[in-house]
Amino acid sequence: MAKYLSLRDIYTLLFLFLINDLYAQQILTSRGEVHIYTPDGYSESKRYPLLLLLHGYGFDGETAERIWGFTESIDKYGFIYINPSGTTDQAQNPFWNATPACCNFYNSTADDISFLFELIQETKTKFTIDDNHIYVVGDSNGGFMALEFAYQFPELVAAVVSSAGASHFNSRNPLDKGVHILQIHGTEDISILYEGGTIQGEIYPGAIATATQWAKYNECSTTDIDISYQDFFPSLPDLETKVMLFNSGCLEEGSTELWTIVGGGHGFGRPVTTSNRVRIINWLYSKTKSGWPAKYNGITPPNHSQLELNNIGYYNINDGIIYSCLRVLQNGETSTIDGVEQFAIGFEISSTAEGKIRAVKSRQFNPTNALTKYNERPDCSGSFEMNTGIYSDIILLEENIFEAAFELTNTKSLELNLISIRRIPY
Repeated sequence: MAKYLSLRDIYTLLFLFLINDLYAQQILTSRGEVHIYTPDGYSESKRYPLLLLLHGYGFDGETAERIWGFTESIDKYGFIYINPSGTTDQAQNPFWNATPACCNFYNSTADDISFLFELIQETKTKFTIDDNHIYVVGDSNGGFMALEFAYQFPELVAAVVSSAGASHFNSRNPLDKGVHILQIHGTEDISILYEGGTIQGEIYPGAIATATQWAKYNECSTTDIDISYQDFFPSLPDLETKVMLFNSGCLEEGSTELWTIVGGGHGFGRPVTTSNRVRIINWLYSKTKSGWPAKYNGITPPNHSQLELNNIGYYNINDGIIYSCLRVLQNGETSTIDGVEQFAIGFEISSTAEGKIRAVKSRQFNPTNALTKYNERPDCSGSFEMNTGIYSDIILLEENIFEAAFELTNTKSLELNLISIRRIPY
């Protein structure tokens, strides 16, 4: 008898074909190998946002990807992407051990918080991740997990999207660091109820209660709320999505948002439309940490540049900052400022037309003595001569490497003017 492929089988084969066409690699974790997807033209000479997608109960990472389709946006938006799978319970359903209500139904001891932390840290050691742009999207059970992970590691994650997830009723302190939270929920969701409910006797809060809880975690005002209405689902009547933004008085780098989809079901669509996937990516990209993008400033120069340095300054397109290192010199000899010989420095471009930059952040260079991917001490490519106020450096700007010199012209605003620049061919 001939055996015909089901529609689901065909989707699976197409998915695997498309995934294999992407630049996929693996990293080894305590749970085995996990696929990492990088954009076309991935280079160690650039830092990339990182996006994790956490699946719902009974799904796995591949199923979640078929729902959300983030692989279709990797190249355009230039992020590194992971869609891991949780452990499998006694009913052979993949799950995340997130909260008492969802979804550890067989008393598993799986520590998914530690696993996800390990996964992110291991990814950061293997790939050039921008630490200010780490994002987590969770669907259903994955939404519960994403919210819990954000509470445990607010300093690590810039923003989290919980689609049809929920928090819990545990009494906990506000966060030490802010994190941007987006809760999405349909009013007609019959799996995770909009008003809240119970799962196997364990209670979970509704969408408004979850958002309000996270507003309190972020120390936002729960009375000064911006409300607007959007049309995210043309098949539903009117402006069906009510947007509630808790953005007043929040911790730095923190906010909370609730998208209530009137008439919407479970999740943000099955599958999520291209326009809504892009909407989520744009929302995530609008959120960032303000710290340093890596343990030490700089980037590995392109392999074929033939520079003798293993680390040079670079322009980070994610936040518009030039990140580099400068050595303090006095008459050409090593010197110090407040006892520090080498500084990590961040410059914003204050005027492109006039060639002006301004120092907006600084700290000791490589304070943890981190090594490069190749177990080398990172070089400090820049120098600042105290006698003349001249800052010289080698800086990667997109695909071009420049040798540039700037003169300090304002000691109060720390503004410098470009005095020479030369493109280094390679």
